[in-house]
Amino acid sequence: MPKPLKAVQIGAGAFARTFHGPTLNRLASGPDPRLALEAICDLDLSRAQGFCKEFGFSRAYTDFLKMIDEVQPDLIYCMVQPGATAGVLERVFPYRQPIFTEKPPGVTIHQAEGLAALAEESGAINYVAFNRRRMPGLQHLRQWAYASAPLRYVRVEMLRNRRLEADFGIGTAIHPLDYLRYLCGDVVEIKTRCHPYSGTEAKDFLVRLHFVTGIVADLAILVDCGVLRERYLAQVENSSMEVTIGTGYSSEFFAHGEVVYKDNHIALEKAGDPDPLVAGGFLAEHEAFLHAVANAVNPDCCLQNVHQSLKLAVAVQQEYSGPLDQFAPRS
Repeated sequence: MPKPLKAVQIGAGAFARTFHGPTLNRLASGPDPRLALEAICDLDLSRAQGFCKEFGFSRAYTDFLKMIDEVQPDLIYCMVQPGATAGVLERVFPYRQPIFTEKPPGVTIHQAEGLAALAEESGAINYVAFNRRRMPGLQHLRQWAYASAPLRYVRVEMLRNRRLEADFGIGTAIHPLDYLRYLCGDVVEIKTRCHPYSGTEAKDFLVRLHFVTGIVADLAILVDCGVLRERYLAQVENSSMEVTIGTGYSSEFFAHGEVVYKDNHIALEKAGDPDPLVAGGFLAEHEAFLHAVANAVNPDCCLQNVHQSLKLAVAVQQEYSGPLDQFAPRS
């Protein structure tokens, strides 16, 4: 039986507590543990200590460099706020240890490109947690699209309620944009239209994307429409597949799961997984990271790839229309 890998985590915030902590605990438990949860660091020591009690980390720190130096981990997990991600990763990559980090990969194109270059230079295996890539329904949609090729058209709707933060395009809308790149290939041209909300910097996004593969996709992001739903529809000739992702992303009264339509009939219908760590892609993304580490190869969802998703999200946030390679962000 292989020895569990020594893991440390930087950041003990609410999202990590809800999803990553339980996932890492699951991977560190049972008769064949994959991980040894050695330490966690947070600026709030009491919060880090709470993480230790709840999820089984052995020690709590407030200085992540001291933690890494003392523990000498095999794996480093970075779960800090988006604005702090680049600064932390810049100081962690010189250790050349495998790194798992939450999205987005920085909050500016310059940060994302710098992190991609630093990751390449260090040679460290790295994984960026774009969980839509690992949600079972959206994995099945991609498999179905490849098996049913050619894919002709994709439509995504991200409906939210009272999400009026000014940077929604970069912090959250980046998720479907990244998944569309994963499904359809790189974007060559976009057309963005935004509808602002009076008295705030919030806005809805209506986006059309043209991909290098010839596929066209439409994305509607409505940030305050009184309901939650995130739904993906892909079309090939005489057939289409629709996936509605689950709790936390879509209201309970919507059916979560997958449906394939063919020749005006339902060809397949499958409910979403009831386990939120599975349905949300969290367990699968951590498994993908460990698989990449075991095989000493970067996964598809690494900084060297997903910095393009950050560029696309910034372009949408700034209401850009035109060829993506000509986009010059406003400072």
